[in-house]
Amino acid sequence: MPAESPRTRLKGAARRELILAAALAEFATRGYEAASMGRVATAAGVARTVLYDHFPSKHALFVEVLDAEQRALLDHLSAALGSDASTQERWRAAFDAYLRFVEEHPLGWRLLFPANPPLSAEAAAEYRRVRAGSNRVLADLLAADARHAGLEPDSVRARALFAIHRDGLIAAARWWEEHPKVGRTEVVDAAMAALWTGFGGLQPTA
Repeated sequence: MPAESPRTRLKGAARRELILAAALAEFATRGYEAASMGRVATAAGVARTVLYDHFPSKHALFVEVLDAEQRALLDHLSAALGSDASTQERWRAAFDAYLRFVEEHPLGWRLLFPANPPLSAEAAAEYRRVRAGSNRVLADLLAADARHAGLEPDSVRARALFAIHRDGLIAAARWWEEHPKVGRTEVVDAAMAALWTGFGGLQPTA
């Protein structure tokens, strides 16, 4: 795509959105190390100088895109876990919300959960930062569920259980990518059968 001409020049906010969309595709498909600012500029239809006016470095652009997709994922999960339904119903809704994010934001999911971890120390540090932040948010949302099951949210057992559920959902999403004809509800059913069993067994029966 050619760089924008003076007659088709976009306003700053619209141009920034084009850059972010192009950057998401670049980082998600190629990874941080192989991503090219030149390809991002070309895909967004802007000159490299314009791109650097908005984002002074590849790292700055990566952080902006990573944070935006992490917020989108947390919005999905927070809406599901913020209801007053039973623990089992809320967890099923959260599993569905996570997989709906995978379905609706495939590039965002691939960016947030790359199949191969980045080699760059600075990119790896950003992944640790956003995951630590999301873990804090989810721990707050799940605290009442943990206490209801007789677990202190900050205990080793609770944190291990939540990590197992998180990694199980990531594995389910990767499997779903390889079997795209399977419906989301079927994957949610499988996730509940595999992941709810352990936590559900801790729930009071009375």
